[in-house]
Amino acid sequence: MQPFEPTAMLRAFAIAFFIAHRGVKRKSLTPHGAVAASVVGFLSISCGLRGFLLLLFYLVATKATKYKSVMKASLDETADDSACRGPSQVMACSDLGVMFQIIHAVYFGKEQSIGDTLASELGILAKSQPILITSWKKVPPGTNGGVTAVGMGFSALGGLIIGAGAAIMDMLSGLSVNLVSFALFGLVCGTLGSVIDSAFGATLQVTHFDRDKKLIIQPGKESSRADSLKISGRDVLSNVQVNIISIFLSSTIGAMIGPSFFK
Repeated sequence: MQPFEPTAMLRAFAIAFFIAHRGVKRKSLTPHGAVAASVVGFLSISCGLRGFLLLLFYLVATKATKYKSVMKASLDETADDSACRGPSQVMACSDLGVMFQIIHAVYFGKEQSIGDTLASELGILAKSQPILITSWKKVPPGTNGGVTAVGMGFSALGGLIIGAGAAIMDMLSGLSVNLVSFALFGLVCGTLGSVIDSAFGATLQVTHFDRDKKLIIQPGKESSRADSLKISGRDVLSNVQVNIISIFLSSTIGAMIGPSFFK
């Protein structure tokens, strides 16, 4: 499958349109989010077989987001917003990855995206109470920068899935690959990206907690809650901005350490 050949572009358009339409019907994408996903999907899949890693990311992330969504909403008000992704969320998780694909860079951006998504969506369900990554103090589930062993484990698993997926795509392209090297590189990048995202979330993304309802408050609504408590961070970056910065930094570090995995 050669990048941007007519057949590849036609296939990419059909698959991207199908996934976006499916996302709207299943309420995992808003209409505007579906438009963004169509563009991102088309560009990514048009680049070659590795573009299907974006599809893998979407399927795994959607399943994780929908898993026990009612329970997550009882702990974090923002859980409902993330369940149906808009254009800003779509672009934050994929724009750098697609850019790297277009310039024929490697695939490490997606490990951070899926690692952070699984940590956020499934780590919140951990039985143990999260600790803030910057102070190691216990914080409520859903706190920006809060981590658990379960959440970090899912970050590593997400990176490993993308790494193994990249190896399989390259095998189908006729390339000789070392599956273990790909999987380990993905695991490391997924974990690293999640740590970076958590560090920024704990320091530059504010978290408020409603002591009456016992859940994390949506950003901007804390002033209307008489019983709100600031848990951590400063109101400097939004969740989308944290994602973009984290993906960029983890991708840069991935490019630096990548050669040691693929000697």
